Amino acid sequence: MEKMASAPVLRYGALDRAHLTKHLLQLATRVGVSRVTMRELAAEAGTAASSVYYHVRDKRELLDLLIESVLAQIEVPQEGGWEARLVELYMNAWKVLVAVPGIAVLLQEHPHTFAATEMDRATRGILRESGLRKQHFDAAHATLYIHLLGSVQLAHNLHAGAAAHRPSDTTFAYGLRLILAGLLQEIGEES
Repeated sequence: MEKMASAPVLRYGALDRAHLTKHLLQLATRVGVSRVTMRELAAEAGTAASSVYYHVRDKRELLDLLIESVLAQIEVPQEGGWEARLVELYMNAWKVLVAVPGIAVLLQEHPHTFAATEMDRATRGILRESGLRKQHFDAAHATLYIHLLGSVQLAHNLHAGAAAHRPSDTTFAYGLRLILAGLLQEIGEES
């Protein structure tokens, strides 16, 4: 079993949600989402489990907080054409998500947090600029999302299995370019 990091014990009243969130993200990055518990988080944050429950009601809320803190790190590009921004957004998402083992599964189980909804809205907004017809829009969006989460989960699975060739951001980018090439062809045929 992996040894927990020993955090300094906090003085009474010093624990706030920001401190808890920071340690939650550190814990999940180190041990993976499936091993995050209230007790582990309390030890990581240097406090008692009862103090964690003061800020987070239950495991579900804890996992939603984790999703929020992870997705908040993904930068949504504001400059450039739709294709360049979509690639940049998905590459940013890949880099953030691949750092947290188990996050892809968690996002599939808890897809309706505020941050997940905002990320979905940003992605759809950029994709709408492509001019893709409504009848193909949802399928294109789903394909991009599946590629992202599937690639992240594959990277985690291969890493956990100590595979010598863990998929890289180059592999993810290649798949993303293939999807976009298909979208561009579809858009060209629709024009």
